[in-house]
Amino acid sequence: RKRRPWRGGEEPVQKLEEVTLDEFDSLLILADYVAIKDGADMQSSDSRSLASLLIIQDIQNSKYKEKLEAGDVNAKKPCNPISEILDTRTRSLLRVVDCKGYVMSNQIVSAAIAQVAESREMNSVLGELLSAEGNEPYLRPIELYVTLKKKEQLSFWDVCLRARKRREIAVGYCTVDEEGGVVKYDKCSEMMLNPPDKDKKRLWRAGDIIVVFAQD
Repeated sequence: RKRRPWRGGEEPVQKLEEVTLDEFDSLLILADYVAIKDGADMQSSDSRSLASLLIIQDIQNSKYKEKLEAGDVNAKKPCNPISEILDTRTRSLLRVVDCKGYVMSNQIVSAAIAQVAESREMNSVLGELLSAEGNEPYLRPIELYVTLKKKEQLSFWDVCLRARKRREIAVGYCTVDEEGGVVKYDKCSEMMLNPPDKDKKRLWRAGDIIVVFAQD
């Protein structure tokens, strides 16, 4: 579902409570670039972001608790909001507010500039990956590359070759757990990117995920 962006400070907390924050799959708190343009420093922007993070987490937990007390067996645990941070010194405060994830946008831009400075060819690669259009990462089911009924034992290189036939670039994978459970969204951090032993053959199973760069 599409939602319009909410800018902290424009609406009271009571208005924010009306939004179904506990039903979102993901939440990203962006830095207040308008305030920075008006003269605010990065620490001030980060303070607003962290304040918004605390408010959102409190509302999420309150709504989740209300559903549990009402006997809602289908109540879904709220997602962990991700906050954009501009000042590296703010990272020490993230543990205090129990922030599970953050994005250092300035650090990403600096790293991209450094790579382009080292190799100009990286400019076209980064431009493709970081633009709104073009190739981007996708999570594909293993069934697109391996015939599971044949119980094929293929290496990661073999999967890469089959991905190339689909005009995709395979960069990693995530396997199902030992009990054969399907990989869930919150387990994506366990993905193996640029895996070692790419030539080692393995038996792929239903539920395995291949990470690729592709156009949709």
